Amino acid sequence: MKLVIQLVLLVAAAFMGYMIYDSIDSKIKLEEEIKDRKEVVIERLEHVKDAQISFKKVKGEYAKSFAQLKHFLENDSLIIVKAIGEVPDSLLGQESKALAMGIITRDTTKIPVRTELFKENFDKIVSEINIIPFSGGTEFSIDAGEIEKGKVKVKVFEVSAPYKEIFKGLKTDNEGIDMSQALTIGSMTEPTTNGNWD
Repeated sequence: MKLVIQLVLLVAAAFMGYMIYDSIDSKIKLEEEIKDRKEVVIERLEHVKDAQISFKKVKGEYAKSFAQLKHFLENDSLIIVKAIGEVPDSLLGQESKALAMGIITRDTTKIPVRTELFKENFDKIVSEINIIPFSGGTEFSIDAGEIEKGKVKVKVFEVSAPYKEIFKGLKTDNEGIDMSQALTIGSMTEPTTNGNWD
């Protein structure tokens, strides 16, 4: 009888040990998956930021929708100004004077956005730029407009992805993750193009 009890206790101890190990291993794997997913989403948000900055250089404001942004990326051009010649020391800080005197010239050309932005993988990046990775097809929320900061009007944009979409399919219950949070780039209240992870 004593042997049976010892065997039962040994099996129970081994089972408890396995359960503890499995729980720790699962938590480590979850943390790694969360980190990996965040990195992928941040990379895509950085692509949105690059696209928005290029859009503003041409249009004078940020895109309010992904349809607008994609149309720009696929069909529009960037204006490139090449400097020809050098401003002499005697005219430093007086570039307009050097231009008027013909010492320097500026050559303005238009080049398609696709030849300048996302050169490595343009079509793939643009086709997916509006979709939150791992969400099953949910779009980022996007907004753009104008705010007043220090009596100056400033163009702003904000793009965000809620954690509930980024971590879709993961067992995040009781893991201390606030699913109401989001990864966001830009702001509708501050003149910034940074992400909230910086």
